[in-house]
Amino acid sequence: MRKLLTVFLLLMLLCGAAQAESALSLEPVGETIHPGRAVTISFTAPETGAAEILLKDMQGQTLSVVVENFIADQGFNSLWWNGTYQGVPAPQGEHQLVVNLNGQSASVPVTVGSMAPYFASIAVDSTAATPAVPIKVDFYASTDGVVTVGLLQDDVHVEIATVDVQEGQQTYLWQTSHYTGIGLRDGTASLTLMLTNNEDFSSNEEHIALTLSGFAMEQPTAAPDAVIPEATDAPAEQLPENDSAVTIETEILPDQSVFTPSYGSPYNTDTSLNYWTLPMDITDEEAVWEVLMQPMTILYSSKDKADRTQVVLRAEPSEDSPGVGVVTRINQGVHVLETLDNGWSLIECYSSSFHNSEVKRYNCLVQGYVETSHLKTIEPQKEYAMVIDKLTQRLYLFKEGKLYSTLLVSTGLTNEKQPWNETRSGEFMLTSPVGGFPSGNLTCAMAIRFNSGDLLHEVPYKTNADGTKNYSYAEPSLGTKASHGCIRVQRRKTPEGINMAWLWNNREWNTKLLIWEDWQGRQIPIPEDDLQLYYNPKGGESYHSAETCYSAQKTTFTAFSYSQLEDEGFAKLKRCSYCAPALRVSEIEEINAVYAPGGDHDPILTELRQKQLEKEAADD
Repeated sequence: MRKLLTVFLLLMLLCGAAQAESALSLEPVGETIHPGRAVTISFTAPETGAAEILLKDMQGQTLSVVVENFIADQGFNSLWWNGTYQGVPAPQGEHQLVVNLNGQSASVPVTVGSMAPYFASIAVDSTAATPAVPIKVDFYASTDGVVTVGLLQDDVHVEIATVDVQEGQQTYLWQTSHYTGIGLRDGTASLTLMLTNNEDFSSNEEHIALTLSGFAMEQPTAAPDAVIPEATDAPAEQLPENDSAVTIETEILPDQSVFTPSYGSPYNTDTSLNYWTLPMDITDEEAVWEVLMQPMTILYSSKDKADRTQVVLRAEPSEDSPGVGVVTRINQGVHVLETLDNGWSLIECYSSSFHNSEVKRYNCLVQGYVETSHLKTIEPQKEYAMVIDKLTQRLYLFKEGKLYSTLLVSTGLTNEKQPWNETRSGEFMLTSPVGGFPSGNLTCAMAIRFNSGDLLHEVPYKTNADGTKNYSYAEPSLGTKASHGCIRVQRRKTPEGINMAWLWNNREWNTKLLIWEDWQGRQIPIPEDDLQLYYNPKGGESYHSAETCYSAQKTTFTAFSYSQLEDEGFAKLKRCSYCAPALRVSEIEEINAVYAPGGDHDPILTELRQKQLEKEAADD
């Protein structure tokens, strides 16, 4: 009888599993649908067939068609929808998406918002641009907001202005005389316009074809008496003197060893070397590599897509205690401070609060309690790992114990309406490969998840009318904060051949990623005067970090020293966007001034955090 009962229960479980596998399901849409902007619609089909997806109101009345006669594969299916049908935008409101397939139906709630911003009636008074005569641009803006005006030439995008506009007909006057000597050449270019509304959503980037004349920059040449040494055999005394390098007086920087990921924590008794105690010094390759290869403690769950879920840290070891932060399961590492006998542990981490998280502690270093049974130690893969420093906006790829390559990135940029844009610092493991996804009117390719909704992906692009990829909107911002929380990585290859495509093609589960916090008071060191840089004396416009570069694959560059960078012949050189050479002294000093001890590099986030603490105190 017991055996029969066991068999019966097993059959019931198998039947239940089979029914679950045969069910049609529609994935939730994780954002408001703005007609004119593509969003991803995904569903799982139990069998092949012709599917339809409709937008209906809550009473079941059809409002719009997403797709008809979509040939669905068995399993996962995905398509894009721009919120319109036959040119008519879907109505605003709280509705539902419904998928029908072979007699089965599934639905999810969705929110349809306002139309995406757009331009109309764009016109210029002349397409022949010279420094002598301003260009007048007329356009219709569909909404109040900000217009970003730029100039695109040879895949280089120069931002000209940001202009506050109101809905209706507008005129902008481009003062062309201000834009000589910035690296433009005579010939064709595009004036670009982008409209961002008050909800921080942008239109498509519009391009106006121009012909430039009189803007060309003089090609850099070496100073007449300068001796440009070869990279390997030039003695130091042959370098031309640079008085400015000798007389620059720099402030004595604070001891960098005090700036660790747990800087300011009230729990400072840990004397071991780990992520939380590691000084944020990328030049200490041995210590960084040791930490990158260490096991990491996570909050484990065996549920599907657990890396999209979070656990609340409690102020006291009790489920009824108030939350003080959140931590993402599977991906995010935590610092175990104390293990109690009552089944709870005190841990430390940066709170991974997103806009929909239960606790609004955006990237705050927090300490709280979780159930000990959730904790698990996992090992990273051992070939390579990464560090991202939010102060320098660089990704440092370590491979087999050494710093192998450096790439430009953009981490999150906060604003008053979106304080959750700040990329959360901490210790993470790369897990689920997501692939390409839309973000507004941009496409983010080769995305890999590292913290719930935060992904590591290639710098976004827009798709031109002819189907080509246009990186001009986001690529010029690499090396500065610019994203909504994800980490944008350069597509251009470094001298070692590394870019986001390499990371994607060589991705491995549980690749460790350290993200260093840009604590106020941290400073970027000024490079040594004898640091070697490189350039092409035959008309080169950029300076480089290595003798060869993918920006000019058939050229071997000539070396010069960092101390010469402001000399005649070098001062006009631009930083190469492929090989991430050192910033100029003036650029470093500008960043260091923002991060000077006692300052506040992000007053928006500071104010919001203070308001949250005051709210929590009032609730108590």
